[in-house]
Amino acid sequence: MSKRAGTIKSDSEWTTETLKTKMPATTKKKGWVMFPTTHDITPFYLPMALLTVSELLANGNKVLIVSKPHLECVAAMCRTFEPFKDNVLFRFTIGTSDEDTAKFWEPGAPSIEERLACLTYAFNNEFATSVSMEPMLGTVEEARDLFSAMEINVTDKIWIGKMNKIDQRVVKVSPEVIAKCEAVMENQSNAKIMWLVNELHDHPKIAWKDSIKEIIHDHDWNRLDL
Repeated sequence: MSKRAGTIKSDSEWTTETLKTKMPATTKKKGWVMFPTTHDITPFYLPMALLTVSELLANGNKVLIVSKPHLECVAAMCRTFEPFKDNVLFRFTIGTSDEDTAKFWEPGAPSIEERLACLTYAFNNEFATSVSMEPMLGTVEEARDLFSAMEINVTDKIWIGKMNKIDQRVVKVSPEVIAKCEAVMENQSNAKIMWLVNELHDHPKIAWKDSIKEIIHDHDWNRLDL
């Protein structure tokens, strides 16, 4: 996407973090403001993130903070946003419980262990918490078990969704990548997704992303509050 937009010229540039010098608008907006929208909050981005979110909160906004979280960043945000905690909702991306799977699909991101520690830390500091399991990277059985392990530290919802548009978004440069893509597609077949829906459909903290809602609708599943 960045290459198409012209913000980078080659894939190798993506790993170099760069900071926009222009401060985003922080005036009062309707509903929840999601921050950030196209990157995670890493230690590199943390100072500007603290400044931007502080301005949003000071202007009366409710802020949904979305990231693959680093513990040092979450600790700093909890300290800084303490006076505004009623207007903050953390949503941490945790799509698998397997460290090797996470390293393959999310190179350079914090470990799953660290992300789970962040979830516990924010919850223990009485912030509202949620999780994004989109994309779901493992089996549906793993997704169910990970949901059960996390929900005790979640005050809001755990969102589950498929990996979308694999053929368009993944460059299949090796047999390993091809095999990983095939495994994801196999693990996210309609039958397996419906098995997961049946396992979790009555849980008050479950929320399905559109990729799964479409399968539910196609299978005439009418008992869910979508």
